[in-house]
Amino acid sequence: MTTPMPSAQVRTYLDSLAPQPNYWGRDLAALRRQARDHVLAVGGPPEHVVSVETVDAGGVPSRLYRPGDDDGDVLVWIHGGGWMLGDLDSCDGVARAIANRAGCAVLAIDYRLAPEHPFPAALDDSWAAVGWARRTFDRVAVGGDSAGGNLAAASALRARDARLDLVLQLLVYPVLDSTMDTAAKRRFVESYAGFAGRADYGRTAFERIGYLWDAYVPDRLMRRSPVVSPMHATTLRGVPPTVLITAEHDILRGESVEYARRLRADQVPVEVHDYPGQIHGFIETLGVMADATDAVEKAASALRRAFAARRPAREAARNAPSSSDLHS
Repeated sequence: MTTPMPSAQVRTYLDSLAPQPNYWGRDLAALRRQARDHVLAVGGPPEHVVSVETVDAGGVPSRLYRPGDDDGDVLVWIHGGGWMLGDLDSCDGVARAIANRAGCAVLAIDYRLAPEHPFPAALDDSWAAVGWARRTFDRVAVGGDSAGGNLAAASALRARDARLDLVLQLLVYPVLDSTMDTAAKRRFVESYAGFAGRADYGRTAFERIGYLWDAYVPDRLMRRSPVVSPMHATTLRGVPPTVLITAEHDILRGESVEYARRLRADQVPVEVHDYPGQIHGFIETLGVMADATDAVEKAASALRRAFAARRPAREAARNAPSSSDLHS
């Protein structure tokens, strides 16, 4: 069995982390503060955008980032954190970076968190925000990381069934399947027992996922629903074109690989960007890992192309560079 090896930037990042108290299952408020402080510490300086506005997106507190004055395109961005952690501040850096590079507005949503608000609260908030965005903007994409990717994929399934048009779903190492007893997850626990010099790295990841599922969807039978576990959808035909960003050393990677296979089988255009040597959560580390910036660039490129393909010819011509721009 090949020993999993982190990339050099991941090794440097992990070695730089100071020991932290373990608040999992003990102190939820402290765990949330710890997670927020960590993201803010590794996210780098926030990029400038033209405007940041607090909005009520269908009843969901949100921030709307605009990179320009006239944005007909918006990405609804749903932060990660296992449905239990995260807030608007913790996804601020990624939202700004995507807005600037994609040239679209980004609506970051502050959905209700488990365990205080279990399923379907987070999904209902995500869906309400998508509906608000569709009424407010000309073209809408949906995306998120980790648990946010789960909510984005579930919202895309709902949009398909409701015939609500989305141009793209951007899924960054998403949670797609609630099934815990799988060969891939068992192999991860065994193979990653001492990953990067950290004892029980694999088992810790496995146990925390189980803890988060228990908080988000206490009813285990409900976890089979496609809007809880998008992998359980009978068919994925008709969902929007998809971009998947994955990390080699992520217990969830196998879910994305299988989801991409199913999307292709159901004739949904899919683009996969897998990052060798990387770990779950890396897109938040814009201040310390080059792969985070690269992932944002790839996501932004896909968004630009998806939005451009859906603009009317007259609007596309208006937004095209002029001859003077090309020769300046």
